[in-house]
Amino acid sequence: MRTSERLSGDARSPGRTRALLRAGGSRIGPFLQHFSWLRTPEPAAEPYVPGETRLARELFWPALTGAIGSLLVLWGASQPTSPFTLNHNTLQTLSDSAQILLHDVRLWYFGAGAVRGHELVGVVAVYVGMFLMIRAWVAVARLTRRHPGTPIRRLVPVFVVWLLPLLVVAPLFSHDVFSYVGQGEQVSRGINPYLYPPYDLGQGANQFASLVDSLWARATSPYGPVFLGTAGQILSLVNHNELAAVLGFRVLAVFGVVLVAIFTPRLARSYGRDGAQAFVLVALNPLILFHLVAGEHNDALMMGLLVAGLSLAREGHRLSGVVLCTLAGLVKAPALIGVVYVGWDWAGVGLPWRARLRPTAKALAVSGATMVAVTYAVGLGWGWVLAVKNQGTVTSWMDPATGIGELITRLVNAVGLGEHASIINIVHGIGLAAAAVIAVSLLLRSDGGVSSLRAMGLTLLAVVVLGPVIQPWYFVWGIIVLVPIAQGRTRSGLIVLSAVMSYLGLPGGKELLSYLGRAGPLVLLAAVAVLVAVAVLSFAPRFYEVAKLRRQEAGRVAELTVPSADS
Repeated sequence: MRTSERLSGDARSPGRTRALLRAGGSRIGPFLQHFSWLRTPEPAAEPYVPGETRLARELFWPALTGAIGSLLVLWGASQPTSPFTLNHNTLQTLSDSAQILLHDVRLWYFGAGAVRGHELVGVVAVYVGMFLMIRAWVAVARLTRRHPGTPIRRLVPVFVVWLLPLLVVAPLFSHDVFSYVGQGEQVSRGINPYLYPPYDLGQGANQFASLVDSLWARATSPYGPVFLGTAGQILSLVNHNELAAVLGFRVLAVFGVVLVAIFTPRLARSYGRDGAQAFVLVALNPLILFHLVAGEHNDALMMGLLVAGLSLAREGHRLSGVVLCTLAGLVKAPALIGVVYVGWDWAGVGLPWRARLRPTAKALAVSGATMVAVTYAVGLGWGWVLAVKNQGTVTSWMDPATGIGELITRLVNAVGLGEHASIINIVHGIGLAAAAVIAVSLLLRSDGGVSSLRAMGLTLLAVVVLGPVIQPWYFVWGIIVLVPIAQGRTRSGLIVLSAVMSYLGLPGGKELLSYLGRAGPLVLLAAVAVLVAVAVLSFAPRFYEVAKLRRQEAGRVAELTVPSADS
């Protein structure tokens, strides 16, 4: 296959799709025609022209819609019984000092937790707010696609307005930040998290240990020395204040997302793609805002350093790129794949794989030296290399390998062959081996440039899907790497994946069904009315746009088919 063909995977997709449609067109063609009205005609591109393109007017409603959605998420998640944050039921099982901390987190620093309201209304508000933000994000993405060349500075205010409410909300959808706080407390007290779990701080008597999720309380840390060293510095900086520490990790997450927002457009422009479109797909991405910022996950710092390293390497600063990618890997190990691809592309585009081995080895050597220096400076040792296996401590119902392993285990037990709990571990190993095979295959088939970045993004997605545990925010690893080169169906796929993963696995689903079952008829009717109204108001402009374009298209066809008077 020629290089040009490999570099244009999006261009080949329509051809493959048409071939499939021709093969089965006689059966599915008439059926699909009934749904053709749902397809929104793509408006003609109108490149951005300073002083002429009325971008502010077109951005106003999506920006306002997203801001309202973000405020609804803040309000709904701040209810006293919200299932999206640590709630009142959790409070009863904690120590006195931990209860005080939780009370402070609920009040936060604007008193958001003091707002009272029906528990059903709070859950509905979060789901509706998320939907509005996703809807607004898609609208802004379509807008930047319609106006290529849009300055990113025109989009930054939208990012800020959407972000501000999520800076105030308590840690959302996950309790991982309390594990970070506990491990940071260990480091600041001279306790090595690679040797001792947070439980050893004094479960039930120590507020730092009490807030750590029970799944992780007895597990040693799987994170790299860069993150643990930073966590220890945060706890020392805030003088071991629990609430201030939680805020410190929110600031760290925002720093990582800002790095992503700065360097992803630069990386996109290095491949000849539109920087504004890349900015929208990452900086305004609800999956990133909900889970990385509001959820305070250290994946934000990992991806910020990784994208910065990839961007600098593309701009010719390869050694700096290798160092930054290594630092990203010393936050969480999957980012070390960036080192391999920086070395793989070091020699240029279109070379055989044998010619890439030497520069790749050079990149790995620089990365190894950086690891040694950082690990020695932090002083925690190399325990993170072995502690990565602790990721399998959590059982994820979304993980295919875990699901297959549990199914096989139940079948074996059902036929009377005894208990075989190790089957799940075996299937996990097979999944990781399959991910390794995919990674090597993609690497060898890539020949630099777009093909390498695509291979890297697909590899990260394969590691997530085939790994021992899946969390919704893990998908940002591949999404952020693929965004700079995404076009056509790849771009649409990343948008759909981000929207779906924003909702998948949320802790409020069971509570919502429970609330609906217990709610009175008036409250239930009001909740349904709100959901219907939001759906109608959100999609009404889209249907109006579709109808308008259809009428214009029909008018042009009619003008061409009506015979003139002369004839």
